[in-house]
Amino acid sequence: MHYAPERIQSRWTHGLLRRMVWAVMVLLISAGGVGETRAQTTAAADSSETLRKQPQPITVFGYYRLLVYGRNMTDPYPNLEPFERAYGVGDGYREPMLSLNVLGRPSGRSSFGTELFVYTPYEGNSTANNIVSLNLGVNFYGNFRTEVGNFGARAGGIHWYNLSPFTIGVYQVLDRFTIFDRTPWEGVDGVDKYANYFTTGQTNPGDQRWNFQAFQGLILDGRKLPGGLGFDFFWGKTQPNGGLPNATTDPVETIPENGVVPTYQGTAGEARALPSFITGGKLQKSLDAGTVAYNTIYSYRTLDSLTTDRRSYQVHTGSFDLNVGDINVRGEVGASKFESPDYTSDWGEALMVRAEIPASYTFLPLDVQLYQVGADFYNENGEISTNNNPNLRAESQCTVAAGQGSVGGLLTQVNQLAHNRRGININTAWERGPAKLAAGWGIAQELEPTTDVLSFVHRINGLALSRIYNPFPANAVCATQFGPLQRQYSFFRGVFERVVLTDIDPVTGAVPNRKYFHAVDVKAKLQTQLAKRPLYVFYLGNFGSVSDKATVVPANDDTYLFVQSHEFDLYYEVRNGFIVTGYVGLEWAQGGAFTRANEISGKLRDQQASGLGLGFDWTLAPNAGLYFRHRWMDYEDRSVAIDQYRGREVTLELKIFI
Repeated sequence: MHYAPERIQSRWTHGLLRRMVWAVMVLLISAGGVGETRAQTTAAADSSETLRKQPQPITVFGYYRLLVYGRNMTDPYPNLEPFERAYGVGDGYREPMLSLNVLGRPSGRSSFGTELFVYTPYEGNSTANNIVSLNLGVNFYGNFRTEVGNFGARAGGIHWYNLSPFTIGVYQVLDRFTIFDRTPWEGVDGVDKYANYFTTGQTNPGDQRWNFQAFQGLILDGRKLPGGLGFDFFWGKTQPNGGLPNATTDPVETIPENGVVPTYQGTAGEARALPSFITGGKLQKSLDAGTVAYNTIYSYRTLDSLTTDRRSYQVHTGSFDLNVGDINVRGEVGASKFESPDYTSDWGEALMVRAEIPASYTFLPLDVQLYQVGADFYNENGEISTNNNPNLRAESQCTVAAGQGSVGGLLTQVNQLAHNRRGININTAWERGPAKLAAGWGIAQELEPTTDVLSFVHRINGLALSRIYNPFPANAVCATQFGPLQRQYSFFRGVFERVVLTDIDPVTGAVPNRKYFHAVDVKAKLQTQLAKRPLYVFYLGNFGSVSDKATVVPANDDTYLFVQSHEFDLYYEVRNGFIVTGYVGLEWAQGGAFTRANEISGKLRDQQASGLGLGFDWTLAPNAGLYFRHRWMDYEDRSVAIDQYRGREVTLELKIFI
């Protein structure tokens, strides 16, 4: 789950006044104890009064993060000059350089928090890029225990939220990606990071940023209600609801030439359209065996501030999570409908059932997932990739929107779902002593041929390239497109490539063939010691192909596209607090007969990439660490000489928690 919460913050147009109103509401609610009876209030008076009398100091904590970045592209892509060599502070994503969290609890039932965001690239006398702001806004929380049930309220800035996989959720990546490159939100945890990754697949267990969507607005929830019921209600914004596309934000530029200042009613006296928002909720029932729930969202995005043109969709699902003996069965079924000025879809279906079966039944543990997602199912906030139906993006002026992570038929990993497909995913794992081995297999068939475009993610060197070609330049609406053939696109901490197909009807332009998507993921972990010091070795292998027929495993024969990658990580603690890190990555991507050949050479895509990394983690103190990474990059498409790059990048990160 990869995110850019500052984009939500920058487009949140309702201002500080709305946050102040929410603040007053939450504090009034907490003071009044909404929903409590007089008897309950009296019974809790002593303990509540004790809480109020206790000191409730404002707590301030956070971190300072200095990231020194440098690159030297000795063989760069064309048109990069003079930026093939760059050295500076920060990696282009404007992650906090200084982050201070301020928390307060005015009573035993309510609290508030905010995060002070400071970014400065140390550019001398320049002040244009120096930023001091509220990164996550001002967040308010309230919790109320009553005889009827437990209630909560969250309002204000950005919260991390998850409703259900098909409504508001994130594809669970866990240990399917290398951890050689640190994320900006990592802590100072030394060898514990690699021990956690070996054990749980996460470097920071419990970190919500991997599993939840960034959301800004109001969230109300209730649990332990009569009959085992519970509910969620929310109203606000996620990243796709950020604001008007191409909106002019400078008030001076909105004044017409005749000098009339626009008001909310508009210069013609017509009421302006409602702002962009997302709303929805959940009604949940607890059972002895688990839970069942009804989930719904409605997303509304205004396309023009003076008309009623909008782009909206609604999603309704039922979900369940049940334990049948030792077997866990969970799933979701539902539908969505999309509406815009150019296209209104039919209701699109989505269903998924997943069972985790322990080894006592099948010798090896099995995780089996069956799913079908219709071509008309659309949702930008769930874990399903919904970029494979051109009609659903009919009003977009971009081939790829800013921040979008794929286009057309995405070559997915195992358990990564996409619409317009019916498929199965199976995972298993084996563990013996210091070694763990896991494998996943998946196959999916298109329900109907809809697009002449495929896409795949560059796992090797993708992060390094996204630092060069920033996916979020100022006021960007379309994704950053780069490379000599203009077929690569940058998104948050990654890069994907667009593959154009040629097997279309020359008269109608229709796509004749339904495609099969194959995937195999392999991961291996070793936790051992060398000279009585911890040593960790990790391997990730990914194989994927797209063809017009089903095969048992991804193959390179008679396919549209075949991609494979291999990544090896090594971490060794040579002395207390000092860890040597290493990385090797290899990637191959080959286009088949029905992919567009290069116009210069007439040859099909034949790519290979490699990455080599060395570095260290040095724990300077329990709250401070120094982290060095040096990566060498090499890539070429052997079908065309101009599509190649070679270079290296260096990062040095100092992180101090306070």
